[in-house]
Amino acid sequence: MGDTEITCAAGTILGRTRGGVREFESVPYLAPAGAFDDPVPLEQGLLIDATAPHPRALSIITPTGARPGTDCPVVVWLCDPVGATGVADAQHAFVQVRVPHRSGFEGFMPFAADPIAHFRGVADVAEALHWIQRNIEAFGGDPTNVTVVGAGEDAAVALWLCRRDHYAGEFRRVWAANPVFPRAPYEKRKWAARFLLSAPLTRDKLNELARDRPGRVARSYRRYAKAFGPVGPQPYDEAELADLAHVRVAPTLDAVEIARFAR
Repeated sequence: MGDTEITCAAGTILGRTRGGVREFESVPYLAPAGAFDDPVPLEQGLLIDATAPHPRALSIITPTGARPGTDCPVVVWLCDPVGATGVADAQHAFVQVRVPHRSGFEGFMPFAADPIAHFRGVADVAEALHWIQRNIEAFGGDPTNVTVVGAGEDAAVALWLCRRDHYAGEFRRVWAANPVFPRAPYEKRKWAARFLLSAPLTRDKLNELARDRPGRVARSYRRYAKAFGPVGPQPYDEAELADLAHVRVAPTLDAVEIARFAR
C-alpha cells in the first residue's frame, strides 16, 4: 500500500513518496469498455490503490509540498515525458499528468454512426481533461493553468483538441512537437484495414476480435502503418482551431523550454 493519499471527487487515491515527489502511478479515469467503444467516465468516490503502473490509467506526479491551494501549473503529457530533457527539475514546480489514450485502429478507425470529427483516441484525452478539472486541485494543481504536451501522433491529438468544435476551455496552452497526421484520408485506405483484419469493420465485430484475438488487431495495425502511415484525426485545418493565444508547434520536446512555456 501507499504512504501518501489524496481525497478528491474521484475518491481516495493512495500513492508513494520518493525522490522529493509524490507519485500516483495508476489512477483509472475510464470505465471498462470494449476496445472500439466510446469512452465512459469511471464512477466517483472510489478507493484507488495507485502505487503500481497500469497502461490505461493516469499517472500523476506532484511536489511533496503541493496541497490544495498551492496552485502549481499542470502539465498534461500525451507522450512519454521520459523522452524529454530536464523532466526531473520540472517535477518540483509542476503537477504532471501522463494521459494514456487509444491509438491505432482502436483509437482512430471511424464508424459510419460516429459524429463528424469524432475519434475515440481524442475522446479519451477529453475525458482525462474533464477528470483533471474535477480533481487536480486536490493534488495541488491549478485547473485554470493546464498545458497539454504531445509529440508526433500525440501532438496531432493535442492540436485536434484545439478545434472550435472540441475546445472546452479545459487547458490554456499546447506544445505540439513535430505533429504527425495521416498521409491520406482513411476512406482511401479502408480496403487495406478490412483485408488485414479479415473481419467486418463494424464496432461489434471489432470489439469481438479485440477481445478474442487482440494480437491480430495489433499485428494488422503494424502492417497497415508500415505501408500507409498512422491513422489519426483528420482532416487537419488550422482555420478550424479555436482562438488560443498559446499554441506552439515545435520540432522537438524540451522539458526545460516546456517548463518556461507552461508557467
